[in-house]
Amino acid sequence: MSPSALDKSPDRIAGMFDAIAPRYDFLNHLLSAGIDRRWRAAAIRSLRLTGRETVLDVCCGTADVALAARRNHGPKAGSGDSTGSGAARVVGVDFSGAMLSVGAMKVNAAGESQRIALVRGDATQLPVRSASVDALTVAFGIRNVQRPDLACREMVRVLRPGGRLAILEFGVPRLPGISSLYLWYFKRVLPAIGRMVSGHTAAYSYLPASVGTFSPPAEFMSMLRGAGLTDIRADPMTLGIVYLYTARRE
Repeated sequence: MSPSALDKSPDRIAGMFDAIAPRYDFLNHLLSAGIDRRWRAAAIRSLRLTGRETVLDVCCGTADVALAARRNHGPKAGSGDSTGSGAARVVGVDFSGAMLSVGAMKVNAAGESQRIALVRGDATQLPVRSASVDALTVAFGIRNVQRPDLACREMVRVLRPGGRLAILEFGVPRLPGISSLYLWYFKRVLPAIGRMVSGHTAAYSYLPASVGTFSPPAEFMSMLRGAGLTDIRADPMTLGIVYLYTARRE
């Protein structure tokens, strides 16, 4: 990849997501074989919502996580554990206007416009009061932030003491055979399908490059700890294709 492929300046990343917004949801479901829905549901379950919380979804994109946070997630199949209710209110923040427009249509169609607010903003300068949200989510967006360390500190700033955090981000499987197959799909097949469906050349070449250069789990956990979070976990999902990072503000 050329150096420009990993340029994470806010204007460039916002422009890239603006360009692919109309086909973004379709490609997410297609390229993940629909597993992305389960990843988001797991992130919401980890927050242990009771139905009274205000949740902030950073890098909210087209509002899939915001909508999932409003739904009631019952006990996980076979676990017998109660996972609580959906959030009382969700605020989604993203710096792509086109992604927010798609998200707003979905929120309106779901009848959730009174409970979900979508706001344009930067993850490193969140337009939210300090200690004002009970829980916070980021789904596949933290690696796109130019300064993830600043974003993590902002997340801690807006979380109330004891507030919970759930971050989904791509990883690389550790099993040798699975790892080789995954990397072939991620570097060869996924960009080709993404370009064909979205018509955007750079976006789906940027994706594998950004995943390959993002902090490994131990390093990202250290970043979360340095920002002021505790009870930090990194749970691999789907053979390590995705990691669910969970933490709590002290």
